[in-house]
Amino acid sequence: MQRHEHAHAEGAGRDQKPQESPSVPFHIADYRQVYDGVALPVLIIDPVSWLILAVNDAALKQYGYEREEFVGLPVLEVRPPEGRADAERVMSEIPHGFWKTTAVRHSRKDGSTFMADVWSRDTEVDGRPVRIATISEVTERVQLQQELQQAQKMEVLGRLAGGVAHDFNNALGVIIGGSDLLMDQLGGDPEARIDLEAIQMAANRASLLTRHLLAFSRQQNLRVEVCSLAEVVERSVGLLERVLEDHIELRTRIDPGSWPVRIDAIQVEQVIMNMAVNAQDAMPDGGSLVLTVQNVSVSPGEARGTRSLPPGDYAELTMSDTGLGMDEITRARIFEPFFTTKPPPEGTGLGLSMAYGIIRQSNGLITVDSTPGQGTTFRILLPKAGRAPAEARPKIESALPGNRTVLVVDGDDGVRRSTCRVLEGLGCTVVSTASAEAALAAIEGSEGTPDLLVAALSLPGMAGRELADRLQETAPELAVLFLSGYALEGDESLRLLEGGRALLQKPFSVELLSEAVQRVLAPS
Repeated sequence: MQRHEHAHAEGAGRDQKPQESPSVPFHIADYRQVYDGVALPVLIIDPVSWLILAVNDAALKQYGYEREEFVGLPVLEVRPPEGRADAERVMSEIPHGFWKTTAVRHSRKDGSTFMADVWSRDTEVDGRPVRIATISEVTERVQLQQELQQAQKMEVLGRLAGGVAHDFNNALGVIIGGSDLLMDQLGGDPEARIDLEAIQMAANRASLLTRHLLAFSRQQNLRVEVCSLAEVVERSVGLLERVLEDHIELRTRIDPGSWPVRIDAIQVEQVIMNMAVNAQDAMPDGGSLVLTVQNVSVSPGEARGTRSLPPGDYAELTMSDTGLGMDEITRARIFEPFFTTKPPPEGTGLGLSMAYGIIRQSNGLITVDSTPGQGTTFRILLPKAGRAPAEARPKIESALPGNRTVLVVDGDDGVRRSTCRVLEGLGCTVVSTASAEAALAAIEGSEGTPDLLVAALSLPGMAGRELADRLQETAPELAVLFLSGYALEGDESLRLLEGGRALLQKPFSVELLSEAVQRVLAPS
């Protein structure tokens, strides 16, 4: 039965003729409905006079004009004044047919601007030649591209700065360690002491420079703790009140309930100080500096506007001044190392680059908003952290216990010799090699095992961490002190230093090396 009905239906279908569509004229009013229904702004332009002949509803919304205002307007009016000369040149060169212009700045009626891609094509309407231009706003795309390019540039500069600082730290380690040892030997000679103190002062200034470079490249060792951003800022304000000149009005809006953050409080205080001094320099005739601390929550939609800021809860610090402000070119380079608008020797150009590195190393974000003549606002966002108990610091013994054997492994001859001299001065028996492979060979040829391994993390061939792992497989009681010109972050630092291992940042003084050795060899 079902098969019979099915066959009947098929036969009926063959007998029927296709239904013809009614012939309905397509009036110009229908074109207008389609035209206004297009989601993107569309402009119809006279290719001779370059006057706007018609616009759709999306264009009215995008540019903020009424229809009677927009129609008859020269098309150059949709470009900001500074871009009209270039736009006029491009328009004069546009060939017949299709043309695309990417990422150009357009201007609304109220003067605000946006970035746009423009597709245009010649055609005819009622026999009249016209040019139809379709506009697509791409402001967010351009901002993301610029941020990516800036981030890539800063990453390259960071690697360069970190590499320079690492090599420079090795040289400074030799200078600082050698001058400390000479001071002990020649300290009784007044003239020699004066020369050595000058060497030490110069080396310490150079060491500060390398720390700034490492901070920018996010390779500086941070003493991270969970603390209140509000308390850190309040401590900084107490210092700023004594540092800033009388013609600068310092005001604060600090929420005492700001969320805890995981930072190196001392370094963040230094960031605040540097930025405040910069603000003072931008207000030579006086002005106000306002520090605001508050909690903010960044939604996924807000986070989409930047590659560097995931959604979540943040403690926010803003520093706003009423100073001279910055133009777009200066603003784009403000965090680059050695970039400064101050004449030499007033500025090194490292203050803001250091701030950038410290905040990024703390998983935060620092941005700047500035306009010439309207002041500058820096915004720092630091992710909310859970409270953590403070760790007890190990006690430093006053003297190195016993006569110990120390294996020193460092590929830099100067650092290795200087380190060995300090350890020998502490009464240690020292064995030194320039590579991990040579160290393993030296231990295999000896009767006992060393009490302490002092090794550079970066070694030719086998790395310092791998060497420590190999040695502790057979001698788990071996103490380990790593030397590094770089810093480690987060989980990497925890894995490296597990099992009682320690890390000493280059360059280091005789005193710091002595304390580090005493700490790792002190009985638990």
